[in-house]
Amino acid sequence: FLFADMTNGGVQGPIEGYNSLDELLTTTPLGGGQAALLLPTTPTAAYTHPKWMEPYFDPSTPRNVTALMGKSAYLSCRVRNLANKTVSWIRHRDIHILTVGSYTYTSDQRFQATHHQDTDDWTLQIKWAQKRDAGMYECQISTQPVRSYFVRLNVVVPTATILGGPDLHVDKGSTINLTCTVKFSPEPPAYIFWYHHEEVINYDSSRGGVSVITEKGDVTTSFLLIQNADLADSGKYSCAPSNADVASVRVHVLNVRAIISGEHPEAMQTGSSGCQYNWLTIVLLLGLVLCYSQQCNNAVLPESGSRFALPEPREKASSESAMAARKRCPAVNSCRRANGQVLAKRSCHR
Repeated sequence: FLFADMTNGGVQGPIEGYNSLDELLTTTPLGGGQAALLLPTTPTAAYTHPKWMEPYFDPSTPRNVTALMGKSAYLSCRVRNLANKTVSWIRHRDIHILTVGSYTYTSDQRFQATHHQDTDDWTLQIKWAQKRDAGMYECQISTQPVRSYFVRLNVVVPTATILGGPDLHVDKGSTINLTCTVKFSPEPPAYIFWYHHEEVINYDSSRGGVSVITEKGDVTTSFLLIQNADLADSGKYSCAPSNADVASVRVHVLNVRAIISGEHPEAMQTGSSGCQYNWLTIVLLLGLVLCYSQQCNNAVLPESGSRFALPEPREKASSESAMAARKRCPAVNSCRRANGQVLAKRSCHR
């Protein structure tokens, strides 16, 4: 048996002049027109890539992404060993192909795919994210069969709330403590402004005693402290975070002692809101009404089953009763002539 040199210069592949390795091993010419008979060979199997060379997804890629409404959302898909395959992004809500490679296949220009070669990332950017953009997205590799990696997008709207609203009542001279919380924010707000009567509160004003404490985290909290509250501190207060709508509350500073004593009726006024009645005023009015009613009851003496009948002399009452009896009973004269008082009463009743 004769084996020819099959290295082909160290390059793997078909040897020049032969279409396959089988053809080379079947007949090999010798000098003098002779040919060497070689053993038959079995057909070679088609070449396949090893598993470790096929494209695959990096499992550390986040599967849940939260974006702020109105801001850009970024969905990452990290593919290893991509080779000559392509990566596509598909929206599952309507099975719409958004991007293929770096090309956008939708008329909505808010969608854009970018490739970072240093990290093998194929990132889908959604500009000005809206609530309708929330849902499942699929990152797909063009293998046979296709391989998919799913990412869920959540679009949230940060909300600000002032605890204890919409109205707060504070005694004059005490401390006003307003607490504003910001929830459902993927990142803490860059700033939080406090307003009083639509004007930004100046913490360094000549009034003094005004301070703000802000604690950032998953739920950002801002505390507004106003010491030695006065009637002028009444009115509307607003908390305005950088990434959420404004929250408002109305503060009523009351001079309780002046209201009870009745010395200063103007103590019931609460800033620009004018004269407003609160629970303390209502209680005082009810007390006055009850006191007046009790005095009237003491001055009236009930008689004959009537709670509000005024006392009358007995003689006058007897004469009026007799006159009424004559009108009610036509036989009253005959009743009087009857023997015995009891018989007369019975006859009258009949």
